Amino acid sequence: MTLIEVAEDRLLLSLSDGSSLEVPRAVMPGQFLAWQSGSRLALFEKLAREGASSVKQHPAHLPVLATIGDGLFPINLATRGIGLLPLPERLEECTGNLEAAHRKTGELSWAESLPRRLEAAKAVYGDPAVFDPRLLGGLEIFEGRTAANLEERPLASLLFSGEPPDYPSLQLNGVMQRIGPGDPRFQFFLAARQLFAYDAFHIPQGRYPYGYVFHVSEVLDKTPFPRG
Repeated sequence: MTLIEVAEDRLLLSLSDGSSLEVPRAVMPGQFLAWQSGSRLALFEKLAREGASSVKQHPAHLPVLATIGDGLFPINLATRGIGLLPLPERLEECTGNLEAAHRKTGELSWAESLPRRLEAAKAVYGDPAVFDPRLLGGLEIFEGRTAANLEERPLASLLFSGEPPDYPSLQLNGVMQRIGPGDPRFQFFLAARQLFAYDAFHIPQGRYPYGYVFHVSEVLDKTPFPRG
């Protein structure tokens, strides 16, 4: 298992084979944070108007995640739920708001509780300035090849793609750091997931053994553009 030491401007990785690697840290552009925040708000508005079964498009917070393994085809690809993470000084507040909404709506039917759950989610995701521009993250579910690759080599790439007519696309390269239950960052991702876990646009999952924080190291704009 790789050990990861986090500094202000870089990460120091002690790999399982005994070697070490230094990786710089980078900041995500404000446009990306605004896109991710805005796409969530648009999803919430659609849910409010038309209900959970109306969600047919591929959400912007489901990028393709690439990891490195072994064999003839070492690159492994998977679509993963990867989202924004509040700044450290806002993390407890945001998590508490999501958890409180989940508790307060527990005695209502899932459909009846939707307006209250949406209100809580909008309060968290409505302001891009709430979120850390150097970190993303999410929950592990399947513990398959992606998880095994990250245990040995936590370097990963995320490809975020959006809808027409602009087709925004951004590749983020960085380091996936495993976090477990009890970590405040894990608790935020869990609270965000549980608030909508049984709506029609999610595949229900029984357990989330651990999660990841993605430290951004490199940002590549992949948005298509007209060419003569």
